[in-house]
Amino acid sequence: MAIDLKIKNAASKAAIFEMRRAGMPMREIAEKIGRSKERVRQILVKGLGTTDHDYLSTLQLCSQSGLPRNRIVELYLDGVISPVAKWDAGNRDYLLWPPETLAKITAYYENHRLCKVCHKPLPKNRIFFCSDECRHERHKYKYMTPEEKKRVLDNIRRYRERRKAVAEGSLMTISR
Repeated sequence: MAIDLKIKNAASKAAIFEMRRAGMPMREIAEKIGRSKERVRQILVKGLGTTDHDYLSTLQLCSQSGLPRNRIVELYLDGVISPVAKWDAGNRDYLLWPPETLAKITAYYENHRLCKVCHKPLPKNRIFFCSDECRHERHKYKYMTPEEKKRVLDNIRRYRERRKAVAEGSLMTISR
């Protein structure tokens, strides 16, 4: 009888490992096997040495690809990339992505150029920006390099000095 329990226990541990490798959250694993989330974490750490799985969260995918979250979701909705697992937690969906998703994103952007401001694909008749609004936005002060900002500030300083000199000069001619 004890042997059967050990086999069952080993089988349930293997099932836990498999569910976690598939990207299932520890909370759902705990609900399926009737244990606490903490017990599932302990089993994973003891058996695998970690609670991690091989998949990327959306946040990890954003940081590794350099794209904002809304762009990742757009690629998903456009069918360019597809998640391995999806679950909802109240008002938000969580997605897990296979590691090869990064290669798919890179390949997609090798064939599709992006706007330098909003990072949306460029229309065929555009070179750097998707619209005039993006072009105007890019030329704002906050997007300038430090050298460009220094040049702008020097121009402003010189302008103010000229205006001050003109104002002082005109006051002198009036008082004479």
